[in-house]
Amino acid sequence: MKHLLLILLFISSGVTLKAEKIESDLLIANDLYANGKYEEAIVKYQEILDANNVSTDIYYNLGNCYYKTKNVPNAILNYEKALKLKPDNEDALFNLSIANKLTVDKIDRLPELFIGNTWRNLITSKTVDNWAFYSVGLIFLALLFFVAYLLMQQAIIKKYSFYAGVFFLGLSLSTFLMASQHNSIVKKSSEAIISAPTISIQSEPNESSEALFTLHEGTKVTLLETSNDWSKIKLPNGNLGWIKSKDLEKI
Repeated sequence: MKHLLLILLFISSGVTLKAEKIESDLLIANDLYANGKYEEAIVKYQEILDANNVSTDIYYNLGNCYYKTKNVPNAILNYEKALKLKPDNEDALFNLSIANKLTVDKIDRLPELFIGNTWRNLITSKTVDNWAFYSVGLIFLALLFFVAYLLMQQAIIKKYSFYAGVFFLGLSLSTFLMASQHNSIVKKSSEAIISAPTISIQSEPNESSEALFTLHEGTKVTLLETSNDWSKIKLPNGNLGWIKSKDLEKI
């Protein structure tokens, strides 16, 4: 028992030290950013991310650093990563819209069915964790009402408690479905930002194939498949082609 307590104390101390290190590094990075030392802040923020400490705020701040240093592709990449973690991050949405105006390629999106697009926007309006949190909270409420239904004696209270329990249980299942759907979208939808200044998109995964069109840095594409060192991409307007994987940065 004594040895077990020592092990738990050691693990707890290690976790605490790691948290303190992350907090210290984040304070240093934020201070560098606040003082206009953007290149140094980029290095520090990247160190935090490389240690698997990701958050929408870190990606957002890193995006701002890249924007300040006029590195638009990496600014867009990190704003997109911030939004992948928190789709309703208004600051990231606003700054992304500004950064996108500086890109060369202006690509129209194919029209989507209203119902399908509205459903997708609703699902992605919150993160998977947010939907899961709502689901757990609603289940707890449903359980409270079912307990009230079992314990209360008055018929009217029992009746409304039962219907309220069913209602919140239904809402919980709906939010769980949204969490599942959002998670599925994240896993199936692999997107990337073009990092090369100018790149020709080929009809096949080799340089001798026909060049279909040209894209520029900062353009967002959907990844469909890979073949050796090549990736097949799709644009919002439906155009398809192949690009060297090294010229892409996955979101």
